[in-house]
Amino acid sequence: MMTYSVFYNILLFCYTLSCTKAELARYYYDYECNEPLIEGAKLTATSSLRDRGPENAKLLGLNAWTASENDFDQQLIIDLGTVKNITRVATQGRQHSQEFVQEYHISYGTNGLDYVMYKAPGGEVKYMGMKSINKNEYIDINKHNSSHHRLTSSANIGEGKSAWTAVESSYYQHLTINLHTRRELRGLATRGRFATDEYVSEYMVQYSDDGETWTAVTDGDGYTQMFEGNHDGNTIVKNEFDVPIIAQYIRINPMRWRDKISMRVELYGCDYVADTLYFNGSSLVRMDLLRSPVSSSREAIRFRFKTSAASGVLLYSRGTQGDYLALQLRDNRLVLNIDLGSGKATSLSAGSLLDDNTWHDALVSRARRDLVFSVDRVVMRARIKGEFSRLNLNRAIYIGGVPNFQEGLVVTQNFTGCIENMYLNATNVIQELKQGYEAAEPFKYQKVNTLYSCPEPPVVPITFLKEGSYAKLRGYGGGGVMNVSLEFRTYEHHGLLIYHQFKSEGYVKVFLEEGKVKVELFMEGSPKVKLDNFEDTYNDGRWHALMLTMAQDRLTLSLNYRAVTTSKKMKFFTGSYYYIAGGKAPPRGFVGCMRKLAVDGNYRLPTDWTREEYCCPDELVFDACHMIDRCNPNPCEHGGVCTQSADEFTCDCTDTGYAGAVCHTSIHPVSCAAYAWSGSPGRSSRVLLDVDGSGPLPPFPATCHFYADGRIITSVQHSAVSSTQVDGFQEPGSFRQDVTYDATRPQLEALLNRSRSCSQRLEYMCRHSRLLNSPSEEATFQPFAWWVSRSGQRMDYWAGAQPGSRMCECGVLGTCLDPTKWCNCDAEHSPMPHDEFQTDGGDITEKEFLPVKQLRFGDTGSHLDEKIGRYSLGPLLCEGDDLFSNAVTFRISDAVITLPTFDLGHSGDIYFEFRTTKENAVLLHSKGTQDYIKLSIIGGDQLQFQFQVGDTPLGVSVETSNRLADDQWHSVSIERNRKEARVVVDGALKNEIRTAKEPVRALQLATPLVLGASLDRKDGFVGCMRALLLNGRPVDLRGHARRGLYGVSEGCVGKCSSSPCLNNGTCLERYDSYSCDCRWTAFKGPICADEIGVNLRPNSMVKYDFLGSWRSTINEKIRVGFTTTNPKGFLLGFYSNISGEYLTLMVSNSGHLRVVFDFGFERQEIIFEGKHFGLGQYHDVRLSRKDSGATMVLQVDNYESQEYHFNIRESADAQFNNIQYMYVGRNDSMAEGFVGCVSRVEFDDIYPLKLLFQQDPPPNVRSIGGPLHEDFCGVEPVTHPPVIPETRPPPPADLAADLDFHRTDEAILATVLAFVFLLLIAVAVVLVRALSRHKGEYLTQEERGAAGAAGPDDAALAAATGARVTKRREFFI
Repeated sequence: MMTYSVFYNILLFCYTLSCTKAELARYYYDYECNEPLIEGAKLTATSSLRDRGPENAKLLGLNAWTASENDFDQQLIIDLGTVKNITRVATQGRQHSQEFVQEYHISYGTNGLDYVMYKAPGGEVKYMGMKSINKNEYIDINKHNSSHHRLTSSANIGEGKSAWTAVESSYYQHLTINLHTRRELRGLATRGRFATDEYVSEYMVQYSDDGETWTAVTDGDGYTQMFEGNHDGNTIVKNEFDVPIIAQYIRINPMRWRDKISMRVELYGCDYVADTLYFNGSSLVRMDLLRSPVSSSREAIRFRFKTSAASGVLLYSRGTQGDYLALQLRDNRLVLNIDLGSGKATSLSAGSLLDDNTWHDALVSRARRDLVFSVDRVVMRARIKGEFSRLNLNRAIYIGGVPNFQEGLVVTQNFTGCIENMYLNATNVIQELKQGYEAAEPFKYQKVNTLYSCPEPPVVPITFLKEGSYAKLRGYGGGGVMNVSLEFRTYEHHGLLIYHQFKSEGYVKVFLEEGKVKVELFMEGSPKVKLDNFEDTYNDGRWHALMLTMAQDRLTLSLNYRAVTTSKKMKFFTGSYYYIAGGKAPPRGFVGCMRKLAVDGNYRLPTDWTREEYCCPDELVFDACHMIDRCNPNPCEHGGVCTQSADEFTCDCTDTGYAGAVCHTSIHPVSCAAYAWSGSPGRSSRVLLDVDGSGPLPPFPATCHFYADGRIITSVQHSAVSSTQVDGFQEPGSFRQDVTYDATRPQLEALLNRSRSCSQRLEYMCRHSRLLNSPSEEATFQPFAWWVSRSGQRMDYWAGAQPGSRMCECGVLGTCLDPTKWCNCDAEHSPMPHDEFQTDGGDITEKEFLPVKQLRFGDTGSHLDEKIGRYSLGPLLCEGDDLFSNAVTFRISDAVITLPTFDLGHSGDIYFEFRTTKENAVLLHSKGTQDYIKLSIIGGDQLQFQFQVGDTPLGVSVETSNRLADDQWHSVSIERNRKEARVVVDGALKNEIRTAKEPVRALQLATPLVLGASLDRKDGFVGCMRALLLNGRPVDLRGHARRGLYGVSEGCVGKCSSSPCLNNGTCLERYDSYSCDCRWTAFKGPICADEIGVNLRPNSMVKYDFLGSWRSTINEKIRVGFTTTNPKGFLLGFYSNISGEYLTLMVSNSGHLRVVFDFGFERQEIIFEGKHFGLGQYHDVRLSRKDSGATMVLQVDNYESQEYHFNIRESADAQFNNIQYMYVGRNDSMAEGFVGCVSRVEFDDIYPLKLLFQQDPPPNVRSIGGPLHEDFCGVEPVTHPPVIPETRPPPPADLAADLDFHRTDEAILATVLAFVFLLLIAVAVVLVRALSRHKGEYLTQEERGAAGAAGPDDAALAAATGARVTKRREFFI
């Protein structure tokens, strides 16, 4: 059990987590069960070495207790002085040695004589320790099975095979545990049902002192905390509470489960001991600091309190140097004011509805100027103002009140209520106060009118949960005077407070309308009267006192003890009953809390009401105010104003620059480029930019400049734009100009980081005023002027030069007026005219230094000399937005980009832009155990966002009038918050879906966020994505593409970018492929390269009739291809019988190309003589006109085009009017036509040969002179080289993991193989030896057949022959 010298170093304390030395010190003072016990204990031992006595057996000490003998009789005895509750033991070995204890057991007793062995369940002695532990580590033994530590529910977590299983698996199931007294709870462990898949994977925890009023355990942000549960039915999962729960009742509410809700539960904690003080509003405790003043850089204050009063001083202290600390309740919120002597108060406010007469936890922790303030686990952090870091208090600390008003207080009342277990650092103040008074030596404490108990106030609140609930109380009927008083609190805008029906006709009612209290009075013979005498609203969640008094001719309504009396002629007799909070509509019933209800002076506790006096039992809660402040902490982001009702909160986002249910989504563009994409801006626009979208940075003003060449410049102005004169500052840098921009430094840094390039122009005009004092060496550089970067760095170069050069721009270019100087202003000049200056300036382009934060100038003499300077600093100019150039292309449908798991949690947003032609595809996908998110394109015009939280799948879709699969950029913004899921498409089209109200469950995603397909690579997206923002932070998509991901390319590059479609065919982009639309060409085929031609005989002709749709042109485009060996023939002609105008394209008898036309001004003829066209070669002829028809352009094959200009009379025009017919091969008047092959015939958008050979040709195109057949005219179609298909590589193997995985198996296999090999060798050796060695040979006369006989007689009987001599051998093995 022990190794080397017996060594033992031990500390006993109530502790929940193993931690480092620094963490131990922190946890000692965090909670009352974490107090170290060894420090004040007496330690003895059975034996010890010299200088290693038992007094050294303290954790974290430099020495240790070492027994003189190493045997099982050695013991360390710890006398704690009094009986203590021990929950944990931590041990440590001797430093810098191999001396430590591996295992030990514990015995305990109360008199030092009789000891009991600590045993495990079942009665076995419990041995504690670890078999292998470093001598300097802690051994932390958590006695979960000790009787005082285990708090067991009926759903025991032990080895039993049963469990609690809810009949119905729904969110309304819960397991309630009654501990019978208040306990301090540190943790909770759960299991599922044995050997099944029935378990709870997530749950929330509530606690209560009375089983009626429940409080949910919250996280540091004030939202209900969801605890991780089980992942199978057998494993134990334990959750520790960050802040212990003090409660008698615990309720576990399952939120997620598998198959059925089944649980086995164990609670861990200990008995709770409370030291309590009661304050009655005139009480206080004074702690004198004159003898022991406080001067500390860190302190911790924690306590619990409960009260029914909305305001009161809880703790106050101050010093003579102006330091003070004030903790006070103000309007049911806890307010902390602190000043460390700088005269600048730091104020924090936390909590809400703290006057509900339930216990609340408060903590104040300070480390120098870092302040942590927590109320009921909601944590607020701040940095204390001023330059001091120590708190100096030397007068007194007041608890529960102050004798007179003090600096730093915002309330005048003393505290009314109870405070328990108040700790100032490690000191239990109330316990020390008790001990001092019990010993009749209070020393530094003085208490006034306090009690060591916590009496319940004689006030019983009642909660009206629904608008149908009400109270019906009896009053004095038949009287002429009535009086009703009560206090109420609510968040509702409307609700009935009091209704009374008079005995005679008429009534009076008091109600809330838009938060204002109003009275409606109706008397017999009089019209209804509505009294609206109070301008304030009273639905703010605070308690308000109301009293209604009526007598003859007088009505008085008092609110918060401010009375307004209305005089009116009236006489009434009271009825018997008064309706409180409802029962008579309109308006709707009151939802909220009431207390101190009195009718006609009679006050009865609501708990004494009979069943007939209220409705309905399930809609009221007695002796508790069940209200939830949904606006604390404020769920509205970016400064949104939160209002609430009994059911939900609402955010007013007016003037915040954000929109949505929680003011999360920015309504401003993220850059000038985004602003340009959203509309049609002018040349410049003044806009608000929100560079991080939904992030924490607010929008700032900027000017966007748009240029014709597509450049977009963002300009940010500052406070020093105008040119400024510097005179009278001789010392270097003695003139100082701080530059304040329209944006903060984080905003500017975000803009700079996102921009492709930025610059700022800086110029200095001087007259006899030096600038950098050049030339100089680095060691002797002493400039008269400099500028300061945004980080505060003093720069060693002027604008236009390079960092570190100590030059101006002219020095770099070698253009300074004085070649020996590096700046124009550093040169010596003769006296200059009054208006003449030298100039040094340029652009600062280094983004890491921009913008200029400060300018410093000197050497400007005095106001009486000629030295003077003038500077100008331009705005910060940035160009380009990397967000929109951050684009990738998914060129294969199963290609994906895998991003880290995206924590959408309770709220988050995703923004990106996409471009595609695919009608159905998954854009992104991620999932957890049950939860998932998925964004898909449906049908090409619908965007669908699907998600699941728990077992509730939800979806929200946006259908667009324009197609999303149109190969244009479309933006999509997805937001999920505590109220809704929202999808916005193209910045305008939006839809949302409400999520569950309470509790709000976080989206738990475990897989990576996959872009481009589903997680199984199905339903893939092909197209482009860019500008991806996750919670306002850009994601580098291009970086993923640069890694060579399968099927992903950098930039937005489709298959059509290489113009694969020929002959003006239209390329239809599909990103993983393409297709060519050849409808508007004279070609066909996959890339519009296949010829459509016809072989013409002398009598053949193709005629196209315009059929009344006569065409007139002035810039026609004509094309025809042909091949022939006959040096003459009619190729193509156009005729109009109406105007007599025509155009003919033919091959002349000499083999030249001839164009003859008459467009109404005169007959013209063009002959292309440079080539013979009857040699059987293929020729491509293009004919067009320009310059309003006065110039004809003729291009043949690849020769340079030729232009022919014609003079057109003023009385004529060049228009080819009323074209009726188009002929190919010959016209109607010709007997013989062209002989050869003709193709590529087109006239503007008419392709007669293509029409002729289609499946159902139109009636206006026909062949004459016999049937014609399609021919490609000997021109082989052009083809592109084949595309090598991409194949997805196998998933990469994690070599390290693979090696780790196989290392053990390989070692075992090698050992086995080696053993088998050695065994085989041994067997082989034995066999060889046996076969090769024998003892010898001998002769025998045994008869044949006797060898197997049992004895000699049997041998004789079995002999087959007579005696015979034979030779035998014996082998030695």
